[in-house]
Amino acid sequence: MLTFLLLTLWCHGPLSPILPAAYEPILLLYGQLYPPLVVAVAGAAASATAECLNYYLYRAMLAGAHIDRVVSSRTGRAVTRMFARRPFLTVWICAWSPLPDWAARVLAVRVGYSIRRYLTAVLAGRIPQFWFLAAIGMHWAPSGWTVATIVVVSAAATLAGMFFRNPRRQHLRVAGRATLLIVGAAVTPPALGVLPHATETGQR
Repeated sequence: MLTFLLLTLWCHGPLSPILPAAYEPILLLYGQLYPPLVVAVAGAAASATAECLNYYLYRAMLAGAHIDRVVSSRTGRAVTRMFARRPFLTVWICAWSPLPDWAARVLAVRVGYSIRRYLTAVLAGRIPQFWFLAAIGMHWAPSGWTVATIVVVSAAATLAGMFFRNPRRQHLRVAGRATLLIVGAAVTPPALGVLPHATETGQR
């Protein structure tokens, strides 16, 4: 469980915008090790801890920055419009949906939105999402190598999209190294060693 908590902190930390699909496969894996509800609550608590750190880090980084440059994408603009009307609902939706949670984070920091309300919305959105994915992992029981493949493919697709948008971005190498660390931690013991049934399922 300690490895799971550390992976959660890593995937929802400052690098989360460039690792958008790295955490879901981890939930599929750990849903086989622990009851899905335990995984969901522990993961949501750890991600909220990371979000608390992100909140203050982003506040320092965005001091004097132009918000339009940060949320200028199409989805970013959509989140901005939603946040202007219903900030709590927007954070909640971004916490469980494909909408970028980093956009809601930036907006919350920029307008000085209550961190207590922000973290409450994050927890309310991530507990059901994490439970759902962990439950899928429990019933599907993918092998550790299947999970690693999903992480690598999703991360590669994300990095490729970032490269074609701007091939000079230096943080691509950082994202690649972070992905390797995540894969290594997710598929090494106890993840592989404690899942004999998952390995057997993957070999059938």
